[in-house]
Amino acid sequence: MEFSRFFDTFFRNLLGKITIQEPTFDRIIVVYRRASTNGTGRGIFVKHFKNIPMADMEIVLPEKKNPGLTPMDWVIFLGSAIVGLVAVVGSLDMPKADLWVIFAILSTVIGYCAKTYFTFQQNMATYQNLITQSMYDKQLDSGKGTLLHLCDDVIQQEVKEVIISFFILMEQGKATRQDLDMQCEELIKEEFGEKCNFDVDDAVQKLEKLGIVARDSIGRYYCVSLKRANEIIGTTTEELVLKAKQSAIAP
Repeated sequence: MEFSRFFDTFFRNLLGKITIQEPTFDRIIVVYRRASTNGTGRGIFVKHFKNIPMADMEIVLPEKKNPGLTPMDWVIFLGSAIVGLVAVVGSLDMPKADLWVIFAILSTVIGYCAKTYFTFQQNMATYQNLITQSMYDKQLDSGKGTLLHLCDDVIQQEVKEVIISFFILMEQGKATRQDLDMQCEELIKEEFGEKCNFDVDDAVQKLEKLGIVARDSIGRYYCVSLKRANEIIGTTTEELVLKAKQSAIAP
């Protein structure tokens, strides 16, 4: 019964389709220097990629090695050469060795080895084309573009920290640094299901510098009203850019 169940499962999996979920990096940034023997060209290079499977990490590395002949290819080469040499030696030991027969055997062996070698070279060219196409499809940016993207991500992250801290103070009222830190982490956990170490010190420092958060006599943080905060901050650069775009589009 167990033997029958095994074969039933085996053939069902053999003829059916199986979906494999592979761990994939959503974004990868590679920072590297190129190898140089003359001391020049030692600048730092930055590249930004997307959707890179964990098993294919080597395709984004700048010093990736190209594959060579496999052990099976070498076995085919050596086996063909040995068979050819045995056939030639056997032909020479014959009383009436025919040069055409020897030439035909050598030509066959050499042709088979050449076919194996050129087949490998063709597969290598196809492999390189696949890697080039994959790199082209998955590369988002490089150089200054990647650095600007990282700077923008850092700025956006800090803005989000400031907004969350101000929101907690606006909803909960006064809070100590420890309470504010704990409530910000709980909010992120409840809304996004992610656990993090919230940098509350950096957030409240920026809020204090803007003048929309202050501390009372016992060190608790409190914020001004939302309307007053907007008046203090004034028009932001993004709002100016948005207004400029809207005026340019408007007839």
